[in-house]
Amino acid sequence: MPSKKLATIPLLIAITLSIFGLVYAHWSDTVQIEGTVHMGSLTLAFDFVEPPLCAEYYRDPVTGALKPGEWLGKDVGDQSCWYNDLVEDVHSGKKGYKTLYILVTNAYPQYIVHTTFKLHNIGTIPIDIAYYTITGEKRDATGAVIYNLLWYDPDGDYIGSLYEDVNGNGIVDAGDIEVINLEITNALPYQIDPCKTNKAEIDLEFKQGAEECHTYTIHVAIVGIQWNKWP
Repeated sequence: MPSKKLATIPLLIAITLSIFGLVYAHWSDTVQIEGTVHMGSLTLAFDFVEPPLCAEYYRDPVTGALKPGEWLGKDVGDQSCWYNDLVEDVHSGKKGYKTLYILVTNAYPQYIVHTTFKLHNIGTIPIDIAYYTITGEKRDATGAVIYNLLWYDPDGDYIGSLYEDVNGNGIVDAGDIEVINLEITNALPYQIDPCKTNKAEIDLEFKQGAEECHTYTIHVAIVGIQWNKWP
């Protein structure tokens, strides 16, 4: 006569399988969610509302202080500055510019141009200002490019010089001519929150290698990184 214990084994197996079946059915259940995700935008620009301002200065030979105008009331050099390359943020709808231009005509040694500008976070994410890119060219009276200008800043502190690329190889080396000392204020990196602006300044001081009757154009662009991605 079969044992009662053996008779209960099929029942236990059936119960166990039913439990696992219920668990499996629970784990394989599907919930479908529908919705729209709005991503943030990262857009740094020069200010759309307030244009850059530039003015000429000279260094007092006695005190070394900067004073407005040209030495002894000269009217030789000339300067202008503006923004270019309009951009609009896709989420905020705010506008700005990607490039700052500084143009100096008929400069001479110790001629100084001071430029102020504003950076604007027109996106929706905080931005760390990472670095500037600085390029330019020297043109003659006809407008033809004589040399490209190369930025040299071995310390990375944006106190450096622009050189005429005499041999055209794209790097600063022997034979290139130093023409402009350039300094940008505001140590990098620093953060700008959405909708906020930050003022910065550029000083250009022309060196002995600068030539009159020529035009020097400097292009300044700015690169920003998402606030939590800065290394």
